[in-house]
This record gives sequence, C-alpha cells and structure tokens, in this order.
Amino acid sequence: MDFKEIKKYYQDKFNTFGATAEGMDWKDKASQYLRFEILANYIDFKDKPSILDVGCGSSEFLNFCLNNNYECDYLGLDIMQEMVDASNTKFGPKTAVLGDLDSVNHSDKFDYIIASGTFNAKLDSDTTEWKSFFYENILKMFNKCNKGVVFNCMTEHVDWTYDRLFYPKLSDLTNFINKEMSRNFIVDHNYELFEMTIYIRK
Repeated sequence: MDFKEIKKYYQDKFNTFGATAEGMDWKDKASQYLRFEILANYIDFKDKPSILDVGCGSSEFLNFCLNNNYECDYLGLDIMQEMVDASNTKFGPKTAVLGDLDSVNHSDKFDYIIASGTFNAKLDSDTTEWKSFFYENILKMFNKCNKGVVFNCMTEHVDWTYDRLFYPKLSDLTNFINKEMSRNFIVDHNYELFEMTIYIRK
C-alpha cells in the first residue's frame, strides 16, 4: 500500500488544525471521545494492560485513559512523524513510535491492540485493494495480541456515503474474523455514530 496520499491527507489536516480532534480527521472531540469510550468498554484495565494504538495520531486515547483513571502500559504507533512528535511532546518520550504493524518487533506482544478510525479513509485507493489492506492489518493485530483486538470502522447502514471512506460489508468481515481469527467476537453497532466497533477475543 502506498501511504503517500494518506500521509498528505492527514498532514493537511494536522497543518490546519494541529493536534486536535479535527486535526486527526474527526468531526469534534465529543465524537472522538465517544469512540474511545466504546473501545474502552472491551478492555479490562484491572491489571494495567499493555495497549498498542495503531494509527495513534496524537495519542489522545492515552489522554482519555488518564482522564478516567484507566491505568495501562501504552504505546502509540503511527506512520506520520508529526503525529509521533505530537504524542511524545504531550505525554513524554517513547509514548509513540514511527512505523506500521510490520515494523513492530515480532517478539513483542501486547495485551490489547486497538485502532480508532485508522482504516476509514481509503481516499482514491481501489476499494478491493483497501479491503485486503484492512483485513491483512486486523489479522496482524490479532496475531500480535495476548487478549484481544478492538477497532472501529464505518458501517454500511448509512444515510449517505463518501467516496473517500471505506464501508466494509459486515457479513464479509465477520466471516473473515471467524475463519482467520476467532469465533469469539462482538459487533457493537449500538451508539450514535454511523460506524461500528468490533472486539475480537484471543
């Protein structure tokens, strides 16, 4: 996958809005934090889990955790240096690192691996190609976790669609999850956004 277009898209957002919800391509902070709340519902914070945040942006999920006294061993991962720098400036060195899932050490395992909005903006990419990219990455996330994977994505049950966004077909996605990962999964379609959150238990 060629990340040039993706990087430029998010770079433009970041340059315009900075390390804000809008700078991460969200409508506003309220909707961003609603997504975090849903993601957190599927994470057991009791024993300070390790969490890898794929496409972390400015690591605002960590801020959400701190605000709610959710203790975790957090690491952000992003393909944009600006996002990594923003994370490390706000939360301290080594909060986030530059790279993608292939750059994560194969010996490293995280209790939970999350992704919020990471696979939504396909831009001009071919839909079939983006679907393969999406599926490959959630499988990589599953293989690198100890307890579970939590991610959100667009739903096909919408009033309108945008060409730049990817709307996975739920039946195809759950068939892939069941075949390649686990039959133990939850599809959460019960919140006021045109998307869904999926939890796959290891």
